[in-house]
Amino acid sequence: MQGRSMSTTSNALLSLDGVCVAYRQHEVVHDVSLDVAAGEVVALIGPSGAGKSSLLRAINFLEPPSKGRILLEGREVGGTRRSLDALRRDVGMVFQSFNLFPHLTALENVMLAPVHTLGVPTEQARDRAMKQLAHVGLADHADVKPSKCSGGQQQRIAIARALAMEPKVMLFDEPTSSLDPELGAEVLATMRTLAGEGMTMVVVTHEMHFAEDVADRVVFMADGRVVEVNSAGKLMRDPKHPRTQRFLDAVRNR
Repeated sequence: MQGRSMSTTSNALLSLDGVCVAYRQHEVVHDVSLDVAAGEVVALIGPSGAGKSSLLRAINFLEPPSKGRILLEGREVGGTRRSLDALRRDVGMVFQSFNLFPHLTALENVMLAPVHTLGVPTEQARDRAMKQLAHVGLADHADVKPSKCSGGQQQRIAIARALAMEPKVMLFDEPTSSLDPELGAEVLATMRTLAGEGMTMVVVTHEMHFAEDVADRVVFMADGRVVEVNSAGKLMRDPKHPRTQRFLDAVRNR
């Protein structure tokens, strides 16, 4: 897929228009505009402190933008409780930490939001949860509590939990950063499957091979700004901006 314009367009599923994020008047994300098309996988890469996670959290208003707009299917979101609730039904998020309830089984963790947020009847939610646990390869862990699961399994349960809300977009914030390489590979394989199925995804990642092989486009950020954006192959193999070149050289020579 060829690199797109950074400006927002009416046919984008998700649009960021001049988004800024500030903490105590210190701006950590500066004027980011980006479109994400339906079925597209966009990877955000860059050094620590680049603003990647802050930008991702701004998309579903865990960190409300200090300026700019977020649009989903062309409609501006945020501002009211109803709008935020609708946004978070349509935009799933998977964090670095798994955030599973330790006293609930995998099945119960995945069922929880559909029942209590969407009002899905219990038996329907159970069927939906089992479908998603099977989707991530953990149907046989339905009755297992998180403490009995590996880190990779817990992260896949967290993915199933997000998928059970049937989102239009999935956000991933460094989902393998707390896992050893073998367990991280399980999670990346699940994400590759979702990408192959056409799930729209925005992924903050330090996994450069994943960014190059799975993403349609890669966005390189530094110092809170988008420095370069292009198709994955072009940016990863032939970056144009010197800052992108320095970052990728450092990663490859580590």
